[in-house]
Amino acid sequence: MTSLKTRRAITGMVIFLLVLAGAVGSYFYLEKNITIEADGKTLNVSTFAGTVGEALAEKDIKVAPEDVITPGIDERLKDGMSIRIKRAFAVKILSDGKEHMVKTQPDTVANVLAKASISIGEKDKVEPQLNTYINEPVQVVVTRVNQKIIEEIKTIAFETVSRKDPDLPIGQRKVLQHGENGQEKIVTTLTIENGKVVSKNTTSTVIKPAKPQIVLTGSMQVASRGDVDFAYTKKLRMLATAYTHTGNLTAMDTRPRVGVAAVDPDVIPLGSRLYIDGYGFARAEDTGGAIQGERIDLFMDSRAEANRFGKRWVTVYVLK
Repeated sequence: MTSLKTRRAITGMVIFLLVLAGAVGSYFYLEKNITIEADGKTLNVSTFAGTVGEALAEKDIKVAPEDVITPGIDERLKDGMSIRIKRAFAVKILSDGKEHMVKTQPDTVANVLAKASISIGEKDKVEPQLNTYINEPVQVVVTRVNQKIIEEIKTIAFETVSRKDPDLPIGQRKVLQHGENGQEKIVTTLTIENGKVVSKNTTSTVIKPAKPQIVLTGSMQVASRGDVDFAYTKKLRMLATAYTHTGNLTAMDTRPRVGVAAVDPDVIPLGSRLYIDGYGFARAEDTGGAIQGERIDLFMDSRAEANRFGKRWVTVYVLK
């Protein structure tokens, strides 16, 4: 008896569920009045479709994976339902010499590039900038930026410096210091955008300074008289006279003798060694009241010699 009651209860439950399922199915496939908002238009639609996707397909409304459909495409239709389609827009990306088209909802440039699997280097340029929020079709330009560093070692040629040496006769040269080339490091940084050099920056660092070559050039004047060469610092054209013993000492308190000359100290300093054409070597040790300017008085051993010398123009060399 109990078993019979149980079977009847189960049978009743199955019949109830079948009736309920039929009722629910009939509900879903009853005609429904809905609205579809897409592409700037609103459509009032009567449909027996069961889901949002079926209703859109019935009206031949195509959707892309990037489009946003509210409610979702798998949602069951209900009478009075409003379906909205937010279309994705196209973004053109120019990168690495290629053109990429990406459909997207409003997003940042960085995220759009990520959707296109385009990576951005640290130095690359992006226009609009990565953090720019875009909500309409735009063109994104990616400029690849690289730097190339070139290093080279360059020789610094030594300079030759010439110095006058008063102890070296004119015409003679002497190397005081031999020159040595130096070295400098040249670093050139090239900025390259999309394979083209757009800027160039060069810096240099001296690694080893060049050592100048120092050459001494003679400035000492040398005159020759017979077999005698002598160096001089000054050459004068002077009016010469002669004098002899007066019993007085010279201006330098020395005894007058052959080889002593009286001069104007403002022209030839006392103590200077001299060579006088027609007289020979002498020393400026004396002065005289009449010996002013370019005049010179030469000592002779006798008045007769002084008279024979007379007055004449001579070349006087002031020796080193």
